[in-house]
Amino acid sequence: MLSISLGLPEFQIVKQELLSYGYAIHVEKTETQERCPHCGFLTSTVHDRRTRKVRDLAIFRQPVYLFVEVKRYRCWNCFQVFSASFESIPPNQYYTNRCYEYFYELCEGSTIQEVSRKHRIPYTTLERIYYSIASKKAKERQAAMEDSSPEGMVLSLDEIAVKKGQQYETVLMDAKAGSVMGMHADRQCDSAINLLSQNVLSKEMVQTVILDMWEPYHKAVRALFPSASIVIDKYHVVQKVTQALDQARKELSSLKKARFLLLKGYEKLRKDQRLRLDDILEEYPLSIAYYLKELFRDFYRTEEYNEAKERLEEWIGLAKQSPFASFQQAANTLERWKEPILSYFLCSYTNARIEGTNHKIKNIKRRAYGYRNRERFRLHVFLECTGNTTGSQAA
Repeated sequence: MLSISLGLPEFQIVKQELLSYGYAIHVEKTETQERCPHCGFLTSTVHDRRTRKVRDLAIFRQPVYLFVEVKRYRCWNCFQVFSASFESIPPNQYYTNRCYEYFYELCEGSTIQEVSRKHRIPYTTLERIYYSIASKKAKERQAAMEDSSPEGMVLSLDEIAVKKGQQYETVLMDAKAGSVMGMHADRQCDSAINLLSQNVLSKEMVQTVILDMWEPYHKAVRALFPSASIVIDKYHVVQKVTQALDQARKELSSLKKARFLLLKGYEKLRKDQRLRLDDILEEYPLSIAYYLKELFRDFYRTEEYNEAKERLEEWIGLAKQSPFASFQQAANTLERWKEPILSYFLCSYTNARIEGTNHKIKNIKRRAYGYRNRERFRLHVFLECTGNTTGSQAA
């Protein structure tokens, strides 16, 4: 039989054997004295001995079990009886610390059910191990994020659908670091206020908040951060205009299979696609709508705030005079949100990072086939979607 080195300096091996269920290694602590946890007195008087079976890391794909001799000492100073403590084994536990970490890392790259089946561990036991370590790591990461919070924070706030029936979670992200700071149920004003209050330590630290055109979020931000600049994400603004063009197209029942050509940028079309587009615009009354769409794309290519303001006001006026109800409605919407739309030219942040993170959150949910426990879902998201992640996954 091979001689096994445990790599646990506090133990010495007494006996080792290979049994049907794996390696059985009998060990005892090298120290013969123990400090009393009640009075701090050193004692070497052994009251009795017990054996605890503890699982350790596998060797050659064989499970390893440590049969640890646990001595109970009697203190002659306070006459208390206590058990010896171990650096590598938590009190009253049956797995070593490194075994806990190993199983946690396995669950990050797989699922709890798969690891449970592969390593012959009860599902509930592995679930308890994973979430106990995950909770500790989440607290450590939260504390690190709070300590490193810089002045001039830029926050992103967006919602993600987590269940059919319009059940949402509001996601808060540090736009500079790309880290999810927290999540909260639904997307109402009170929920957003609770989420922001719990995760932002100082109102003065927030310089900019990036939002879409969902009114409850704006109301919450104005209530908590009255001096912060609100920027409406430009992709949501452009989406309003492209949706107006698509609605105008749908009103022409005879026009089919042209959505791609109309919505794609003109400079990105091939020569044959441009010829096809020119034929469509000659045959159907969509030239004004298409011109408004392309003109609005030029608006976001502007570099100066004053020029952008003039272009936006000009576009709104043209859209209101157009014969298309969808563009008139889009013009009214953009006029209502004109100031936060123009704030983009003073602080050119977008919600691109949080939209990408929302896709990752959906993958987390799909990988686990959904979550019954919403708090555990938020824990998974926080651990995977912070700036300190290592690319590993949990399920």
